[in-house]
Amino acid sequence: MKVTLSDRFKERWDEYLDYGVTNYGKTLANKKNEHLISILKRLELFPESYHIEPLLQDMDKEYRSINFDKMFKIIYTITENEIIIENLWNTKRNPKSLKKDI
Repeated sequence: MKVTLSDRFKERWDEYLDYGVTNYGKTLANKKNEHLISILKRLELFPESYHIEPLLQDMDKEYRSINFDKMFKIIYTITENEIIIENLWNTKRNPKSLKKDI
């Protein structure tokens, strides 16, 4: 199945990597990028391998999430022929803000 990154996710991912490079160096940022790539490869093979996001259960779509780097969640949806990576959400934020951010 094809994985598509939304514009929102791309923007947040770029911010995340820029912060990482500035504060921790290129090597660590590259490792985070490699980790994301391994997650995306797994999703291609097993799209339902991550759990349904409890904070978004009452939404019109089924959203799933992947815990990433202790403080983030990668939010995604599954359609008939693709997996859409919707958002990179910082879990330190108010949980109610996730719905507004989707």
